[in-house]
Amino acid sequence: MTLSARLTVPADLENLSVIAGFLEETLEEAGCSAETLFAVQLAVDEACSNTILYGYPGGERGAITITCEVDADEVRVMLADDGRPFNPLNAREPDLTAGLEERKIGGLGVHFIKSVMDSVTYAYSEEKNVLLLVKRESTPGR
Repeated sequence: MTLSARLTVPADLENLSVIAGFLEETLEEAGCSAETLFAVQLAVDEACSNTILYGYPGGERGAITITCEVDADEVRVMLADDGRPFNPLNAREPDLTAGLEERKIGGLGVHFIKSVMDSVTYAYSEEKNVLLLVKRESTPGR
């Protein structure tokens, strides 16, 4: 059986806590492990933060739609927004070998997303950025 839930919120930093609560409620209802919940929340928070901060230049505002599907062995979260097109998978990899004093602020969000998720894909479709995040459940037989 697949559990599916959807949330649409204005692309505003105030709504990051709403998104986190939505994911927590959905994944707990599905019986996901704390490890899976943490990874999904981290990845979605990073992706939505980037959309909010950089996807709407010049004070424009839009919306982010989060669709979460959970089945027996994986969580799939699709993020869709109408901000300017941006493929995060093309972002330059951060230099993790540089000292703290030499590193630029920021630039680790996409790295975190790729690190904690099992699959990350991007498409620009129907004038929307669509990011699909997949996390395999770490607790067998839940």
